[in-house]
Amino acid sequence: MTTQDETTQPAYDAWQTTFFFSLASNDVSGTAVQVALDPNLPKGEALRQAAIAAAAELTATLKADLDGVIAGNNSSPAPFLGAGDWTVVWGPQVLCLYPMLGSVKWAPYYTARFNATNAVFVVFSQQLGRYIAAIAATNFNSIYDWFAEDFNVSSVVAWEGALQVWNGGANTTAPSAGIPCISQATCTGVNQLLSMVDTVLTQKTLIGFLSGLTPAAGTTLTFTGHSLAGALSPTLAMACFDPAAGLLKGSGWTAAQAMIYPTAGATPGNASFAALINGTGWAGASEKGNQPWQVWNTDIYNNVDVVPHAWGASTLEMIPEYYSVYYGPKVVALIQALVNVARDVASKGEAVAGPYTAIGSQALNPTGRSAAGDEFVYLYTIPATPGYQEYLTIPQAAETQPAPVSQTQVAWPDQALFQHTTAYSELILQTPPQPVSVSTD
Repeated sequence: MTTQDETTQPAYDAWQTTFFFSLASNDVSGTAVQVALDPNLPKGEALRQAAIAAAAELTATLKADLDGVIAGNNSSPAPFLGAGDWTVVWGPQVLCLYPMLGSVKWAPYYTARFNATNAVFVVFSQQLGRYIAAIAATNFNSIYDWFAEDFNVSSVVAWEGALQVWNGGANTTAPSAGIPCISQATCTGVNQLLSMVDTVLTQKTLIGFLSGLTPAAGTTLTFTGHSLAGALSPTLAMACFDPAAGLLKGSGWTAAQAMIYPTAGATPGNASFAALINGTGWAGASEKGNQPWQVWNTDIYNNVDVVPHAWGASTLEMIPEYYSVYYGPKVVALIQALVNVARDVASKGEAVAGPYTAIGSQALNPTGRSAAGDEFVYLYTIPATPGYQEYLTIPQAAETQPAPVSQTQVAWPDQALFQHTTAYSELILQTPPQPVSVSTD
């Protein structure tokens, strides 16, 4: 659950507030629910109804979490989210599709377990004139997310064809290198987001809700998300504001009122699609602060995070290069083998649509192999917190008092997970390193 202590929490800027809501959209990603299967229905229909029931339960949990955070902010004399009038105006809504692997039990139990496939909500502050559409990242426990919405990059879809489908028609456009194309993974994720109906507040799809608004002058709409949603959020925004067939064309919104704030996003499409996003006249182009996270309409990334290096050849090859600063030859060889698999999968899509090409991006820390050594973390024992350790970079350890001891190298899967998750809270929200309990196993 996303929580904050308003007594000590410094106020966030507009970018940090956006990222905070992005993180909040993931509050039920680690949650699984068990629901009953109706023995009187055919098995397929029983599973479909169970998925709906599971989504309702997870939606209620996400709503309670989000309502609690917003209430805490709004009741504070110094709201940390930039204003004290934030409210949820669409959702939150969770989608569940398939039961967890091995969880379905028929007679005599008739139960199944589900977790979230996708989640999204929209919040609004009248004081700030801001709508934020926050989209959840990959649910690490969802096989569907991994294989359907993340890794399915061997197939591609013509952008024009995707828009044809999203506008209610049939896809009559073949993908090719000369036109904007997106991966099938990204297309699938956007399909799911567009299909979701808010069962909490409006009973509308996201597009139905947004198209019914008449935004006041100066109002903005920001699409944000991390990881998987770092690819989905700019793609969904582009679907709304494509100049030829945008889903919000003719509504009260224009691209000049919209912004994107993706973080840790993998590459959603080819060079023509990246050019389409980069060339759109989004709002916020002139707003830029002195901190690396303070820029709109680019993918904000951690230099040693694996995910934003997918799926182009040159960026994927940076992963073993960077990790060789920290790990020995055996680990680096394993990472290189995984990169080779990723390249093999992505190359099949590239054979049709040309190279996967990242949208405009902004690193949160110094780039290049020589800088990577200061970004990887070690586990340290902290004398001030006996029984706990902290993940610290070497520069962080040098600044910690009393001085930490017992530096331990972190296994590469744990390192990759830290750099993709916790590191962003430290780099964007400036959250200090948090103690972790020492395992007694």
